[in-house]
Amino acid sequence: MPDGTVRHDAPDPTADRVRESVQPGSLRFLAALFSGSTQRPSLEAVYAFEAEVRRIVASASHDAAHARLQWWRGELDRLVAGRPSHPLAQALLPLHDHPAADLALLHEMLVATELDLARLTYVTWQELEAYLFRSSGAPQVLIAATLSPGSGLSPAERDFARRLGAAVRQTEMLFDLERDLARGHLYAPLQGLDGSGIDPQAFSQRRFTDAARAFVDGWSNRVRQELAALPGLLTEPALRSRQRHGLVLGALHARWLERLPHVQDAPGSRTELSPLSRLWTAWRTALRHA
Repeated sequence: MPDGTVRHDAPDPTADRVRESVQPGSLRFLAALFSGSTQRPSLEAVYAFEAEVRRIVASASHDAAHARLQWWRGELDRLVAGRPSHPLAQALLPLHDHPAADLALLHEMLVATELDLARLTYVTWQELEAYLFRSSGAPQVLIAATLSPGSGLSPAERDFARRLGAAVRQTEMLFDLERDLARGHLYAPLQGLDGSGIDPQAFSQRRFTDAARAFVDGWSNRVRQELAALPGLLTEPALRSRQRHGLVLGALHARWLERLPHVQDAPGSRTELSPLSRLWTAWRTALRHA
C-alpha cells in the first residue's frame, strides 16, 4: 500500500523530452550550462522546441509535416492561454509568467518552418535576413529576454540576440550547404550569386566553380566577422554577464566555423568540434564574462 513517501525517481515526461532534444555536449547545451543562470531549464526548453520544429522540416511526409505544423500553432495558442498539453510546451510554461518573455516569438519559428517546408528561395540578402530572424533570431531574443529582469531587454541586448541568431543559423547553413542543396534547398540569395557571376542552377546542382567557392569563402568570412563583433555590442559588463549564454554560444560557433575549410576539402563531411574543444571554449568564454 502507498506509504505517503515521495518518490524522486518517478518519470518526468517533460524533463525527458527536453533532455532528448538538447543533447549533452551539444553547442546549445553547453551555452545553457555555462549561462550561470537559474533560468537554464527555460533556455533548454526553448532549444527543445527549436529542435522539435526542425524535426518537422526533416519529416519524410510533406503532408504529415504540415499537419504537425498546424497542430503546433494550436498548441502555442494553448500555451499562451496557460494550458498546454505537449511536454515541450509544458516545459515552456514558466515563460508564460515571465514579464519580459514574448511568446509570440515562438510563432515566428513556425513561420520559418513553413518557409523551409516550401523550399523558398531568397532573392536578396535582406529577404534571407528576415528568414534568419524567424528561424534563429526569434529564439535567441526570447532566451535573452528570459535572462533579463522584469524591465525587459535593453536595445543593445535585443540587437545582440538578433545578430547572434543570424550568425548561428548561417554557420549551420555553411556546414550543411551540400546536404541542403541535395534536398533541393538553396539558401544563398539569387542576387548574391548573380552578382558573383554564378549560375544559380549550376550552384544548386553542386557544380562548384572557383567563383562559387570564392562566394562561399566570402560568406563564411562575413559570418566570422559578425561572430567576432558580438561581444562589442554589449558595452556594459553587467550586460555581458547577463547574456553570458549568448556569448558562449557565439564563441562556440566561431570556433566551429574555423573547421569549415576542412569540410570544403572533403565534400559531404560535417566536421564537428571535439568534446574537449567545446568544453574549453565554453568554460573560457564564460569565465571571461562572469
